[in-house]
Amino acid sequence: MMKALRRSSRFICSRLAPMLLASLFMAGCRTVPVVPHAVGCDASPQLLASKCLPPGQLEDNATFAAVVDTMQADRQALRECGMTVDALIKTIRQCNRATDEYNKKIDAINSAK
Repeated sequence: MMKALRRSSRFICSRLAPMLLASLFMAGCRTVPVVPHAVGCDASPQLLASKCLPPGQLEDNATFAAVVDTMQADRQALRECGMTVDALIKTIRQCNRATDEYNKKIDAINSAK
């Protein structure tokens, strides 16, 4: 039994150990690039959930003052809607730029092979 154990340990030392060391050496020389996290777009949920108000309704017998008040309220709602749309456009442009930069990094990693 001791002879068999000695033979197996000699086999391990003479055959397997050099192969294991060589494979570890080869694996240690090669670096694997790390891909960064995916791009996330930072549009606030409140901004995405906002909706533009519909125009105000006028009654059939509305006075001139009621028409002016409705017109002013509609114009204010239109301004707020425009600001929301502008903010969303800005967020989408920033997201597109970040996505383009991310894709360039991925292309550089893929072409480095």
